[in-house]
Amino acid sequence: MKVSLIAVFTAISLGTNFALIDIPNVKLMDSFVFIAAFLFGLDVGLGSAVSIWAVYGFASPYGVDDFVTLSFLITGECFYALSGWALSRAAVGKGLVQPDSRFLARTSAVFGLVGLQATFAYDVLTNFGTYLLRTSSAYQALLVGMITGAPFAILHEASNLVFFATVVPLAIAAFKRSGVSAESQHR
Repeated sequence: MKVSLIAVFTAISLGTNFALIDIPNVKLMDSFVFIAAFLFGLDVGLGSAVSIWAVYGFASPYGVDDFVTLSFLITGECFYALSGWALSRAAVGKGLVQPDSRFLARTSAVFGLVGLQATFAYDVLTNFGTYLLRTSSAYQALLVGMITGAPFAILHEASNLVFFATVVPLAIAAFKRSGVSAESQHR
């Protein structure tokens, strides 16, 4: 069952990545990895994160990633799985079964901030990793990565803030109301 869930989340993520290819760094992929881990556990979230980048790292229209960069991209994508899994265990995540409007507003703010933090960490790590072997020191890699990646990072962080505050909690609430989650798989 978990392998098929990973395949579905990977396919949806890759499909939406290619559909949004003309808008740099605006992707639903991070949201799907988060949702996978939130609903079905850390192993499904991490499996989705690794599978997505194992394919997208070699099939991206922007070119093939080298192994070092790809390892940083995979590690960074795992931040979303870790965030989704951790938030699913928090009180705010557990209350998504029957949300009222006040609860949903608070939840949206929490999910948006968690998504923003995960995206910031992803951007710092991947911008650093992109330049690690192209500069003479780790400090230079961080500095060059942050400066050259800033416009893309800002777009990535802003779009994920919106996706995580709107799409993610609504999708999770809909899944939970329909009875589709890790808990329902163990019955």
